[in-house]
Amino acid sequence: MILFFTIFLILIQNSSTEPLDRWLIELKPRESHCLEEWWTEQGFENNHYLKKKLPIDNWIVIEIPSSYSNSLKQLPCIQLILVDQLLEDRSTFPDDPEFSNQSDMNLIGMPDAWDISTGGLTARGDTIVVAAIDDGFQRNHEDLVENLWHNPREIPNDGIDNDNNGYIDDYVGVNILTGKDNHPVLSHGTSVSGIIGARGNNGKGTSGVNWQVKIMLISYNHHISELVEGYQYVLDMRKKYNETQGQEGAFVVAVNLSSGIDFALPENFPLWCSMYDKLGEVGILSVCAAPNISHSVDKQGDLPSRCISPYTIIVTNVSPEDEILNNAGYGRVSVDLGAPGEHSLTTDTGNVYTFFGGTSAAAPHVTGAVALLYSAPCISFIDSLDTNPAAVAIRIKHIILSSATPNKSLEGITLSGKRLQTDLALRAVIDWCTGDNKEKSLIRFLAPNPTSSVGSRLFFEIFGEYSSTYFELYSINGMKIQSSIISPEEYRKGYIDINTKPLPSGLYIVSLRNAEQFQASKLLIR
Repeated sequence: MILFFTIFLILIQNSSTEPLDRWLIELKPRESHCLEEWWTEQGFENNHYLKKKLPIDNWIVIEIPSSYSNSLKQLPCIQLILVDQLLEDRSTFPDDPEFSNQSDMNLIGMPDAWDISTGGLTARGDTIVVAAIDDGFQRNHEDLVENLWHNPREIPNDGIDNDNNGYIDDYVGVNILTGKDNHPVLSHGTSVSGIIGARGNNGKGTSGVNWQVKIMLISYNHHISELVEGYQYVLDMRKKYNETQGQEGAFVVAVNLSSGIDFALPENFPLWCSMYDKLGEVGILSVCAAPNISHSVDKQGDLPSRCISPYTIIVTNVSPEDEILNNAGYGRVSVDLGAPGEHSLTTDTGNVYTFFGGTSAAAPHVTGAVALLYSAPCISFIDSLDTNPAAVAIRIKHIILSSATPNKSLEGITLSGKRLQTDLALRAVIDWCTGDNKEKSLIRFLAPNPTSSVGSRLFFEIFGEYSSTYFELYSINGMKIQSSIISPEEYRKGYIDINTKPLPSGLYIVSLRNAEQFQASKLLIR
């Protein structure tokens, strides 16, 4: 009778009706044994509960019945335990069947941009790759199939990890759930990919921002652990490209994420937010969608919008009439700019074309623009790719923000107060290329400007030695108020945060100077 009752309890505990908790766990170095022992003691070895080591430091993801979570949290070998929370798609699906052209592409000046470049290769011959992290893709869509990335060191469908990167048959990317590239055929990722790079000028369907580009497909099931693993896959591929002078890996310049968690704060998700600096340091910009909720992410939170990194571009959604949508997130500090999202005609599953919207559609316009700028016919613009790829990525970000079109509906509620303007960004690259670098502006732009007590951010680019460059703030009558030398951290980020809280309203002068250059700009505090 006792034996029967014990078995009955075990069956209840392991019943599929009990809810499961999914945890992200950071183990203490060299102390993983206690988790393994606990797992065995609970009898989980013979069950199908998830337990997976992430390819990042000492992180592991597990999924267990809720009744075991308190016991798990008491283990002495656990340094940090976090909920592996679900992310949400950031898309809305317009129902306007009469919207039959790509007004989004005209709004951001793509016809003029394509006069300069249609994408595909850098001036020195690198094949430009964009990673799309999403729920799934139709990889054989007629307007996408020619623009999919192919892993040069992987033989498809042979069941072997040919490039020794830990994934078998990751030929066009990877499905994080299976470790292969058998992606779910779903609309969201297919539509995002079409905005970035549906094949242009081929007599079929629509055109993406890039007529030619290689799209790396990363599909996941919206858990943070899977997202981080997807980012790590992209990071490893670019690192390998950098380390082998292009013989292996992939020249990934941007990664698009059109999902997130509303109201989340970065201190609760350190593993996630830490990925953006890592990606940026090898030359990858991360373009992310703001939430599809009309609130200030500065005040109420959002991820990844609130992840602090100089290598992210956070994008909100504007309408075909060029006004921010009433269901789009904003933030004077955290959201960088707007881009067209609503009524974007793009690829969909089944070899068809449908309207797509929300910030999910806005972000890939900017991701596509990043890739297109890398294809500008200007080799000196990217001449430091081998020695300092992060600086090139920051340069691209600065140009996208500074060349964007001022937009009244975004003024004061986004960092730049502007909307993406791809043709002007490409022309800015050409202008940069035709001049002497030493004569280029130190100051890229100030944002927000005008500002208030929230402060302002001075974006800059220094050529050559930076350690003798000074930042100074003067009142309009010439009195010096603030002065500091550019720090290594500020140089790496490419901007200086200006504290305006103690300053009265009025006009001020901001300057940067070193032995070779001096430049000043006006800053209005209201």
